[in-house]
Amino acid sequence: ESFTMPTGSCLCQAIRYEYKAEPIAKALCHCVTCRKISSGSTVNVMVPRDHFHITSGSPKVFTITHETGMKLSMYFCENCGITIYKTADSEELKGNAIILAGTLDDSEAFSHLNPEVEFFTKDRASWLPKLQNAEQKVEFK
Repeated sequence: ESFTMPTGSCLCQAIRYEYKAEPIAKALCHCVTCRKISSGSTVNVMVPRDHFHITSGSPKVFTITHETGMKLSMYFCENCGITIYKTADSEELKGNAIILAGTLDDSEAFSHLNPEVEFFTKDRASWLPKLQNAEQKVEFK
């Protein structure tokens, strides 16, 4: 099975991207920051930053200090407001693009994403069941 280059965009299509590498990780994150970004948990695809390319548009960036102390930058469309990807300076995440999987163009690829790990399970909503066959991590480690 060959690797097809995934593409994605924000809601208004002003910002488009592609990536040229198999994901390093596919994860669900329940941290408080992700909850604020998405009104729930985020579904993320992490790829090396040098294999991720914005092909049209220019995202705005907003950087905060995450609850763990790392710097987290969110790249979003100034027109529709959709966060497309994140970067972080922590040892585990630096050098990678953390793509919000809901921005992928291929809805079938999203449907078959199968996250391998759940982060910040301590913050998972009590009404949300844990994913079967996904590693469970209280925080990032």
